[in-house]
Amino acid sequence: MYFSQTSPPKKSDYMGLKVFIVEDQFIEANDLKLILESAGHSVCGIAKSVDAALDLLATVRPDIVLLDIFLKGPKTGIDLAPVLSRAKIPFIYISANSDPATLDAAKTTKPDGFLVKPFKKQDILVALDIAIYRYQSATGQALLHVQPPETAGQRKPKEFNEIIGSSDKLLQALELVSQVAPLDTTVLILGETGVGKEGIAKAIHQISRRKHKPLIKVNCAAIPPGLIESELFGHEKGAFSGASDRRIGKFEQAQGGSIFLDEIGEMPLETQTKLLRVIQEKELERIGGRSTIKLDIRIIAATNRNLYKEVGAGKFRIDLYYRINVFAITLPPLRERVDDIQELADYFLKKHARLSQNLPKKIEPGALAKLQKYPWPGNIRELENVIERQIILTPSNAISCFDLPEGPTGLDVNFPDPMKTDNQKHLILSALAKSNGKVSGKGGAAEILNMPAPTLVSKMKKLGISWRFVSG
Repeated sequence: MYFSQTSPPKKSDYMGLKVFIVEDQFIEANDLKLILESAGHSVCGIAKSVDAALDLLATVRPDIVLLDIFLKGPKTGIDLAPVLSRAKIPFIYISANSDPATLDAAKTTKPDGFLVKPFKKQDILVALDIAIYRYQSATGQALLHVQPPETAGQRKPKEFNEIIGSSDKLLQALELVSQVAPLDTTVLILGETGVGKEGIAKAIHQISRRKHKPLIKVNCAAIPPGLIESELFGHEKGAFSGASDRRIGKFEQAQGGSIFLDEIGEMPLETQTKLLRVIQEKELERIGGRSTIKLDIRIIAATNRNLYKEVGAGKFRIDLYYRINVFAITLPPLRERVDDIQELADYFLKKHARLSQNLPKKIEPGALAKLQKYPWPGNIRELENVIERQIILTPSNAISCFDLPEGPTGLDVNFPDPMKTDNQKHLILSALAKSNGKVSGKGGAAEILNMPAPTLVSKMKKLGISWRFVSG
């Protein structure tokens, strides 16, 4: 089995780095210098322009460069990036710019990190740790002044025992989990609906120093827009009509631990603004409250959306995007994990055969081959539903076939929608009527429509369907 041969960096692994700062604002450059030196690093040069940076780089070789995008003179930090890449010097962009065209150009240079101004000391130090570690992992090149990480075994750590599969793409994602979990930095988990993002969030929490504190889960798509701020940040008694008691929000409930913001791409823009402040300041005020509450939490976010496109469409704040996208982990869809389908199918077979009190069943080779050829638009969640259904329908001990649709099932946003627009509203309203207004859970509208509940809620919002929220 392939797995990382290096352990995650510890707090002291990257002490003594030689850092080169390219920043044309004296105060910001000096602040960076003080932050770096207080953490045990050295600043081997400060340049205000690309030309000045090139002159200094001819005489010094830094371990890493902190690079502002807009500088004095006609050239930008983006012009300097290819020079650094050719010299094999890792670099991190630092910028307050949010112009999509500029950010697109910056992304093509493949930086080792991106920090949005304003930032705090811990943001800089964590970004340095991650950038250097990822640079070493990608190049196999150890940098001067960097203590070598301890070696680790080849076996998948026990923290990942609940994550089924051993395909290369899955293990590559788990490597990233091992790297970032001990660092306490913000993590963004990307992937289609049903790929197992919640399981990865749980693994990150279990490996972190916060594992003995709570992991609070919030599905941003399942909370009505008018209630999400109260749900996240809490409210005081009398803060608004109906607020008969004080409510402690999810962020306060996660104190000392981690908060998992699932489907963060569904969060309303006005709530995104308040979330950004909470992340930046590490504090909040309850709705209707006057006192500030300091927070000690780790934020893990997840989405099945392309947040960069959402930024371009004006649906997601660019500054929040870069605040949560400190360290991204992309989970592969099930169609790219064909080798894991048998192991997953066997797991679900045992799980549901036991729960339904049926005799244990097996899957015959022909039926398994059909599972492996299917594209699985609903990913692992769809596979589990298919297995559970077939257990119920199969009276014998062996499953010899699966009744799989010819095209995608469900309404996943990443795949063609099987319901025509003019018919969607009717079908959703019909399902809500059958479920007595219940959206998720057993017998809910999402189950009737064979689709994830967050996706159903998103569709309802887009179609203007109002409902009395009922969870399963």
